[in-house]
Amino acid sequence: MIDFSNKSRKQIQDEMLDQVSDDLDKRQGSIIQTALGPVAWYLEGTYLDLDKIQKNSNPKTAKGESLDLCVITRNITRNPAKPAVREGQFNIQIPEGSLFKTINGADSLIFESGSFRSEDAGIFYYELTCKTPGSAGNDYIGPIMPITAISGLTSAYIGKILVAGTDEEKDDSLRDRYFKSFDVASFGGNIAAYRNVILAIAGVGAVQVYPSNSWKGGGTVLCSILGDDLKPALPAIIESVQNIICPPENGEERPSANGYGMAPIGAAVTITTAEELELDITCNIQFSNAVQNGVELYQKEIEEKIQEYLQEVKESWGAPLKTHVVQYALTVYVSRIIYSILQIPDIVNVSNVLINGSGEDIDLVETAELQQIPVLGTVVINGG
Repeated sequence: MIDFSNKSRKQIQDEMLDQVSDDLDKRQGSIIQTALGPVAWYLEGTYLDLDKIQKNSNPKTAKGESLDLCVITRNITRNPAKPAVREGQFNIQIPEGSLFKTINGADSLIFESGSFRSEDAGIFYYELTCKTPGSAGNDYIGPIMPITAISGLTSAYIGKILVAGTDEEKDDSLRDRYFKSFDVASFGGNIAAYRNVILAIAGVGAVQVYPSNSWKGGGTVLCSILGDDLKPALPAIIESVQNIICPPENGEERPSANGYGMAPIGAAVTITTAEELELDITCNIQFSNAVQNGVELYQKEIEEKIQEYLQEVKESWGAPLKTHVVQYALTVYVSRIIYSILQIPDIVNVSNVLINGSGEDIDLVETAELQQIPVLGTVVINGG
């Protein structure tokens, strides 16, 4: 890429003045300098525009709509935000299209009633779709207030998630999908094909693919997914991916190998998700002499630094090892925890770090039978 960092107004003006004979007056305020100054300002703006065009036309540096235009060349598009669909519980039947509001102050959201689901012991269950797309519609559970007047309604409650709401895909995720599309050619049910299709589904943040030799024999495939927050996927996301990749048929629970989804004929694909492995950490920390009550003062920041490191670990969860056998590996290193804590200026030493009572690195289980993802538990700090 062309480096435009040296194209400031002053540098451009100095270069132009260097082309003028020293026999002429070109000091600040002279006619020549006064004439060239505005030109230098204009050219600096032009170079800024050129730099912006250059960055927005390169997938590595493009952002927003410019990145969308770059990745469309690989038939990749940004996953839009999708609204949550929740289960509503009411004491009477309600009209479709009725509006309700959650009771959580400034964070309240509006839901619209959809189709009737079932009735049990005088409670009527309906679909409720959030009017605001995104993951915010997944959070609230509890009573809701009717906006639409409904005669006889005395009880309204919003419950479980039927379809999880997802936020618009971020630039980093979209860019990552774009570059991964070059790694291996996607073809007829190979691992790259599963990865590319599943990662393009809204709400999916990572995937591990286990072929038949690692799973349950010929014709079987296991795909374990994480949500877009790199946590175990919600049941609604798992169900959505299952139906897209390899749905069951004729009311059966098992996925059908008859090719009704993305999976090729003959492949029975099971979609699952990882289990969280809680990591409890204890450590001795020595603070600088100027710090009083260091543990109380820095407890939260230390936890945040460890969380940042674990986030890096989770981001590599779906990356297979470069071997001839499909394998995944995830390790939480004691040394990296120490390094992350030492980024805090007032901490001078970290020692005796234990993860779940052990001073050894933690190798998470990543097999077809069990996939783990780390989550931070308690952090106990012994100050020095």
